[in-house]
Amino acid sequence: MILAFGLVSGTQEEFIRRFGFIPDQLLSVSSSSSPSDVLTRLFSSMFIHTSIVHLAFNILALVYLGGYAERAVGIARYILIYIIAGIAGALFYGAISTFILSNSHTVLIGASGAISGILGIAAAAGNTRAYYWLIIQIVFAIVGSFTAIQIAFTAHIGGFIAGVLLTKVLIMAEQNKRIKYLR
Repeated sequence: MILAFGLVSGTQEEFIRRFGFIPDQLLSVSSSSSPSDVLTRLFSSMFIHTSIVHLAFNILALVYLGGYAERAVGIARYILIYIIAGIAGALFYGAISTFILSNSHTVLIGASGAISGILGIAAAAGNTRAYYWLIIQIVFAIVGSFTAIQIAFTAHIGGFIAGVLLTKVLIMAEQNKRIKYLR
């Protein structure tokens, strides 16, 4: 919806500038960016895409294992992990781009970290195909750090890790709850 409006109205670049996440702003909150602005950008950046192709690749990743992940944890947990993994992916991207690659001024947009969190759910729930996807992301992250590939593969990796960890925590909490109930 946001992509369609931005493309039709010619305001897509403005959406990206105003609502994309910029790691520099996280580390140097100034008069031009407040803490609430940075938090808003962390969240809103997950819903902005550069093109129909960008959006299509995200949808394909959801089609790949999204249904499996949703059945594994339920709708509420799925949405929670999606949002937290998206934020975690952006923060992981920010840390790598700031402290290792020295390009923390680059704008991050897209749902890749969040969707990677969904693939992390699938991995934690036992679907090994999700790990193949992670290996590809790691290879591309390494290659991308030496080339001019404009894809934030480190956000994918951070979101995936967050998805796996959050799912494991939720599974352990559910198991502990069942054990207490059985006593």
